[in-house]
Amino acid sequence: MESMSQLHRDILQDNHMSIIRDLDVKYVLGYLFQQRVLTERTMGDIRAIHEEKRQERAAKLLNIIPSSGDRAFEIFCTALEKYGYPHLGKLLREAEKNAPPHAVATEVPGVVEKCAKALRDHYKKTYQKHYPLSWHAFRLETEKVYIQNQFTRVDRSDTDEIVPTPEDNLRLDKKNLLLQGRPGTGKTTFIYHQAYTWAAGKNPALEDIKLLFALSARTVRTGNLLQAACDQLLESDFLSSVELESLKGWIKDNPRRTMFMIENVDETPGVSEEDVVDPDHTKHPILRYVLKKYLRETPSILTTRSTEITTGSSNPKAIHIPLHCDAHYNVNGFSQEDIVRYIDRFFSCRAEGEEDAESLKFAISVDECLQDIVTNPFYAVIVSILWGNRIRKPNTCTEIVEEVIALVARRYIEDPKHSMTKETMEESLANLARMAWDSIETEKFAFTAKEVKEAIGNESVIDMGLIVEDPTIREVRYKFQHKALKEFLAAKYVVTRPPGTEERKQCLRKLWSTECVSGQNYVNVCLFAAGLLRENCQDLFEAFDVNFSEMTRLEAPKCCVHDDTSRACWAVSESGHMRKTAPLLVAYLPETIELDFKRRPPKPAVIRGLAEVMEALPADKKVEIAEMWVLNPKSLQRLGRAMKCTRRVRSLKVNVTGLDMTLSNPMEDNNNGIVDFHKGVAENQSIFHLAIEANIDRMDEQAVRAIPQAIQGNKSIRDLQLQVYCAKSCSHRCSNKISKGLKTHCSRETNAAVFLDSLSTALRHNSTLRSLYLSGYILRHRKALEVLAPAIAEHQGLRAVHVRGFSGGRGHIQDPGIDALAYVMGNTKTLASLSIRLNGLTSTTESADCAIKLCEALKKCETLERLELVFTWMFAREKLLIAEVISASQAIKKVTFGWRTMNDSFLFALCKAIEEQPSGSLRKVELSGRFNAGGLGELGRLIASSQTLQDVELHGKPFCREGFQAFVDKVQESQMSPTPCRAEPINVSMKGTVEGELTETLKFRIHSAQVNLSVHLQPAESNPLTYIPSGLEWLS
Repeated sequence: MESMSQLHRDILQDNHMSIIRDLDVKYVLGYLFQQRVLTERTMGDIRAIHEEKRQERAAKLLNIIPSSGDRAFEIFCTALEKYGYPHLGKLLREAEKNAPPHAVATEVPGVVEKCAKALRDHYKKTYQKHYPLSWHAFRLETEKVYIQNQFTRVDRSDTDEIVPTPEDNLRLDKKNLLLQGRPGTGKTTFIYHQAYTWAAGKNPALEDIKLLFALSARTVRTGNLLQAACDQLLESDFLSSVELESLKGWIKDNPRRTMFMIENVDETPGVSEEDVVDPDHTKHPILRYVLKKYLRETPSILTTRSTEITTGSSNPKAIHIPLHCDAHYNVNGFSQEDIVRYIDRFFSCRAEGEEDAESLKFAISVDECLQDIVTNPFYAVIVSILWGNRIRKPNTCTEIVEEVIALVARRYIEDPKHSMTKETMEESLANLARMAWDSIETEKFAFTAKEVKEAIGNESVIDMGLIVEDPTIREVRYKFQHKALKEFLAAKYVVTRPPGTEERKQCLRKLWSTECVSGQNYVNVCLFAAGLLRENCQDLFEAFDVNFSEMTRLEAPKCCVHDDTSRACWAVSESGHMRKTAPLLVAYLPETIELDFKRRPPKPAVIRGLAEVMEALPADKKVEIAEMWVLNPKSLQRLGRAMKCTRRVRSLKVNVTGLDMTLSNPMEDNNNGIVDFHKGVAENQSIFHLAIEANIDRMDEQAVRAIPQAIQGNKSIRDLQLQVYCAKSCSHRCSNKISKGLKTHCSRETNAAVFLDSLSTALRHNSTLRSLYLSGYILRHRKALEVLAPAIAEHQGLRAVHVRGFSGGRGHIQDPGIDALAYVMGNTKTLASLSIRLNGLTSTTESADCAIKLCEALKKCETLERLELVFTWMFAREKLLIAEVISASQAIKKVTFGWRTMNDSFLFALCKAIEEQPSGSLRKVELSGRFNAGGLGELGRLIASSQTLQDVELHGKPFCREGFQAFVDKVQESQMSPTPCRAEPINVSMKGTVEGELTETLKFRIHSAQVNLSVHLQPAESNPLTYIPSGLEWLS
């Protein structure tokens, strides 16, 4: 890895004392490690210094960062801003901004001035007209109609709100900026506008940039990036080889005065498998620049649709672009206010323009689907054009593109200068559709005039502007007017293939991806195909079924499954006939419908389609929706109505944090959507199992109160899982904001109390619940004992209570939670099952009070039949207390215990307790952990002699070889024992791993009148992390 630039080294050195005085590195280490600034070794070096030596730890970090590359400076600034030290981040950024440009020469060489002038002239001439609609019939002047875009930071903390960033506030001085967005959201327009305003001297954000290269990645294959940029943007032989070397030298010496803006990075051609497998040695110019192997200190803006640069093979491999960028933004498109401004500007220069503008704005305001569509700038332009030409209001994106192409074709035919018949035009458009499909399949983007004429049969598509000259290439090459138009035409080609033919089936199958990187080219083709087929989508969804089955067979990554399912829901919406197409899709959906949006807000069309699908389900299904952050309250209300109406969703699992508009869309005043959603669930009559996940620390109080209302008055839900997280204390970042006046208060404590109050009320108004699953984080709040425990105890039908750590069983509940559980066990008349899975009962070695309280309550619970206790670790004295519960219990039938070590003292105590149990009610025992020798032998003796046990399951993690053999020997002794024969033999199962000399899987069965023993064990791998020195077993 190359070292940090001297500029950034100097800034860190100049601010060394300020940083080590304020910074506690423990808050930023995790982020720096995640972003690969720190390695395991370097982080270990820092953590080896005692926490009390805070300044020494900070100094160590400052010594390490410069060796982690220039990207480390930006990441370090971000870490400071995110985790409680925004003043230090600001200090470093201001120093960077105010630093004089590093230059070897004080004067700008003539070749640089020559190149800069040529670039400015090119941009002013080429980008003066507004893209993406550059055809002459609708050409619009950039300065008159340009509306700024909105961006959302993607690489933000999981707890951060989704706050749109206006274009003016976008930091163009970041080292590498990635802008990702769907077709038509304005990525290319943004690049062209930045280049045009820079050339015109009207871009303050780029006033220090001397050379701006705005180029497309589509045609860059060989050489170096600077040469490719000059080939695209300057006249042939504009620079001699000597001048080019001089230019490169100046850029290296003045990297902060040169910027590259590269569009369509994900469409980079000529990427080989070797480039991806061994990127450090790639020679591809785009990859070398993205991976910072070439002109690495120059700032850049990259635009892309997907996050991958892929190979062109049939089994493509990919490079993940965001890993190599300093900031990752999603291009949102227009806000509702932007749409109004755009329409006003569009019609301002037209006769009757004000009347047309007002009528269009009204038409959009009363049409929810159209409101969503015109947030995309591309469609906003076309809708305005169609409205100005008195063409009916379209209902889908497909109809919009279909109408504008028809308008262009009609104008061309009606023009007396052209002698083309309607039939010839239809033939030309059909040929263009074939050309579009071939272009996507072969990933060919540029065409010569000869190639266009040969494919179409004439030059009409060039005259109409459907095919236009590519402004990024100096040689005369043509491209499709916009990629969305090409995708629509490709879809037109697919749906016009003869029905039932193998050609049509193969084309339709390509529209559904089987791999993340290979299916992205066809996403919009698939949606346009649904829009063209309208209610006749049967074979489109048959192709979905074929590919979905193939993904299931190949165990494709979950992200592929989720993408295809959400695309299918979107296709239902895009068809324009949701009531007819949703039943066609649901016939092919799996038993569990899974959608994980990874905190990327789905399009409202996806939610509309999903809502329609849920209402149309003909058979019982499970629905799982993860990380769905919704920006539009109307979409959420529609989903809530679907929840109320559906009769076939038996199980629903949903993460509701992002349904809170104060987090997902803080600019939105209406936060009733999350309330409507939970009310819809409450009024549902089919959901049997409901699981709700949420992080309530920063949610709005109204949203927190709404979550438990999903069961209030509900008549169908039997099993409720509330995986709700709330922090035990205010985070350092939060308290730091409060101390600096950036925040008035922390909502964490209030939200926890509100949630517990609301849940208690909901439980008192519910009579059907049988099983309740709670996170340990909720139980440790003081109000859990005051209000929640009484509400659980008073419930007349509740038979099972489960307590879990929020993630992987981690966390402690300590006294408040134990007291609440003790109250529940002592006062719930119907409690038959209790399950607790946590990291441990207590976080200290000083007291066993928690274990004593829990075990005393367990002994007094007369109705308890099933008990599950699973902890990561426990103290030996706590285990012995738990063993005593068995001997005192009157009704217990099944116990499940699991922790790190099933030590001998516990196993002896457990066996004794089982033998001494007066009622003899225990029938099944499950144990999981590391088993020692003596205890296993005693367990074998118990099994051989017990007349009441029916099932024993042992999960060794691992078994020791001596203990395993002792256990088997004791069990086999039962066959020769004078003990009376049981009515049914006891079933014993041993699974997991075993230490010792075992080198292959051990698998056998022993059947007798006394015992059925089944053994299936793997050799245990050596694991130094779980090694426990002799004499210290009590720690686990």
